[in-house]
Amino acid sequence: MRVLPNYITRQALVTLGFTMGVFTFVLLLAGSLRRLSDLLVSRHIGLGAIMQFLLLAMPKVLMFSLPMAMLATTLLVFGRMSADNEVTAMRACGISLWQVAAPVLLLGSLAAALGLYISMTLMPLCQFQLKTLLLRIGLERPMALLEENTPIRDFPGYIIYLSRKKGNIIEDVTIYEIGDNNNTLSRFHARRGVVSVKATERKVLLDLYDVRGDLRDRDDPTNASRIRTGATAMRYPVELDLGKALRSVAAGKTLGDLTFYELRDEIDRLRTQGSSAAAAIMEAHQRIAWAAACFTFTMLGIPLGLKTSRRETSVGIAISLGLAMVFYFFLVLANAVKGRPSLHPEAILWFPNVLFELLGIWLLWRVSQK
Repeated sequence: MRVLPNYITRQALVTLGFTMGVFTFVLLLAGSLRRLSDLLVSRHIGLGAIMQFLLLAMPKVLMFSLPMAMLATTLLVFGRMSADNEVTAMRACGISLWQVAAPVLLLGSLAAALGLYISMTLMPLCQFQLKTLLLRIGLERPMALLEENTPIRDFPGYIIYLSRKKGNIIEDVTIYEIGDNNNTLSRFHARRGVVSVKATERKVLLDLYDVRGDLRDRDDPTNASRIRTGATAMRYPVELDLGKALRSVAAGKTLGDLTFYELRDEIDRLRTQGSSAAAAIMEAHQRIAWAAACFTFTMLGIPLGLKTSRRETSVGIAISLGLAMVFYFFLVLANAVKGRPSLHPEAILWFPNVLFELLGIWLLWRVSQK
């Protein structure tokens, strides 16, 4: 009796591998194309760093592609089996439709568990590592941090603008030193500079030459009468602290960067302070809902596959995209009203999961009665 479950499981796993590959590749490319072009063209990042970027971006993409892949898998597997009359032959042998569906439902449950691990642990860890990727690369290739013709705000206390870079030389450099209250403390311009790195101290050194600038009183930077204009220097070194930049990113973690335990602690902290924890609670519900969608879409896909009775891959993928769009619409709607607890955004978020699962159970029951 193990032959049938093994056969269905094998078919589902092969199809899942194919659909996961298609959806993940399309979503990863669509979501990362602009960023990849920036890394390759503007920052001249190497292949190794590009691979790191893609791997770190993968878990967030999997949150979306895994439920869609499970839906497409069930549609394709049961559509093909129905078109080949395999399901009819199994039922003629006394095997119930629930027994036929059991291996794929088990696979959907495992996919939901995997999705929960990705959304609660792996995805936030990778999201944070992705935010600090350029800074960590900067310890080996500091020029990657310096983008031409773009304000660079990665280093706390400085805003940097440069026109050209070549090798370790930068040209036409303007640097603003910013105080704690976002007041400008100094502004200076250099015709050129040489970039080096102090790896042990986690600092990037800019040796600027032919410098002219304006200096302000640090105790009263807004007082125009105390601005010293026209200050010059043949050489002016500036140290950019990468360690401080990394600590600044860590201190500024968003809710999307928090693991399950960190998110739970954040909710407790906000409640203790008497602040609203609605956004953090919504983030937790959203992650669980996406993971649960793997099983929900599996349950719905089985009767839909039996009803369509089609072999074509395009049909399964088209239906998957349509249902995913409906699911995503409710996700966007729930996020749009997450600041208004009276509208119960968590209920809106869970509505498609509950609806699709009940619809799947009802459709599967209807098909099993025939």
